[in-house]
Amino acid sequence: MAKIFNLPAVGDTMVEGEIVEWYVAVGDEVDLDQVICSLETDKSVVDMTTPHRGTVLQLGADVGGVVAVGSALLVVGEPGEPVPDMAPAQPAAPAALSTPPRPVPARAPLPSLESAGPGAPALILSPVVRRAAAEHGIDLTTIVGTGVGGRITRDDLETAVLSRTLSGLTGGGAQSAPLAPTPHPDGRVLAMPKIRKIAREQKVDLAKLVGSGARGSITLADLPAPPRGDRQRLSAMRRTIAQRLTESAQQIPQFTSMVNVDATVLLQRRADLRETLDAPLPLDALFVADTLAVLDEHPLMNARLIGDEVEYFDAFNIGIAVDTQDGLMVPVVKAADALNIEQLSAEIIRLAAAARGRTITPDELSDATCTINNVGALGILAGTPILPLETSTIVAFGASRQVLALVDGEVSERPVITISATFDHRLIDGGGSARFLQALVSRLERATT
Repeated sequence: MAKIFNLPAVGDTMVEGEIVEWYVAVGDEVDLDQVICSLETDKSVVDMTTPHRGTVLQLGADVGGVVAVGSALLVVGEPGEPVPDMAPAQPAAPAALSTPPRPVPARAPLPSLESAGPGAPALILSPVVRRAAAEHGIDLTTIVGTGVGGRITRDDLETAVLSRTLSGLTGGGAQSAPLAPTPHPDGRVLAMPKIRKIAREQKVDLAKLVGSGARGSITLADLPAPPRGDRQRLSAMRRTIAQRLTESAQQIPQFTSMVNVDATVLLQRRADLRETLDAPLPLDALFVADTLAVLDEHPLMNARLIGDEVEYFDAFNIGIAVDTQDGLMVPVVKAADALNIEQLSAEIIRLAAAARGRTITPDELSDATCTINNVGALGILAGTPILPLETSTIVAFGASRQVLALVDGEVSERPVITISATFDHRLIDGGGSARFLQALVSRLERATT
């Protein structure tokens, strides 16, 4: 009997998905958990796996088509049998599947496992892990699986990716990407589904481009600029960003306050900690640590307005703004106040790598109670960040710059950072914002741990 696979929500905000690429066609045989298509959601591009096995009888939409959550994505059954009615399923239907599909990193060519050598034990892993390993250029034979029966799990792979990222940041080991554009290996064109989609829309032959990404893959920066006068539909992710920012600006009366902070102590702390920890330490980790201490003293900054009531969050889940090829993503460090500076640093690096590498999960992008944005990493001095919905505060830290200042009656050159913080004016007034920022400045200029 034919079975309909209805598109499940792979995130709490997902209402539809756009087909980027099909990996199967009508008449193909599919097995359980086989990757069938690449789909763009409101947050990322993910591969979808099927919970059914059989012959593909019908696809829910063509490439570029949009499928609503709960509507048919794929129909499988016996060859030649009639296709059943593809009416949308009830909302509870996706959750009732015995093996619910999971979003996985966007499709990439699978690595060869022959390098394990004659007589070597077979690698035990899922197609999802193989594909993610190919995307990151990870040799699976170097990973020891911690799953049942020695299976290499997604956590094992993420650990390997993080280890390589840390090694690259400290100047040793393999780097996460080549330093110069690389020709396509063996004539194969490596590109993420999102890039292939854009190339199709712009009628660009990817084979004629030289990739600057990992293993010579084509990145967004490698694509030519759109022709003048061209009009292109926003991606699902960009549409969601536009919608949420518009809702924030229209629904929340917000204001931005700015202060300067002498970064001398901050930068020295970072240098000292990097030597002590012998590990990379992004400034974001110190920004989060110091902001957490001040948030604890100013609970309105870690709250939200619901109707005419204030909800004070019972956790400190700090969103970290990350610039990616697809736009701004905000991974969330959950229970950040329970982490020490070394753990904060490692988690921020891991989440940023996952966001840029498309291995980020919907859960890792949700439930932020306050957001930190290190715009200084992009060379920005200051700005007016827009408040994320359902929060009351976002804090942006600008680039460090040298200025002349009076210190103990003498002119001295000092590094200065501008902090730009945006608040929900329904909860927070100018006086509250000033006290919060003054406390944050004091913490940044005097903290020693």
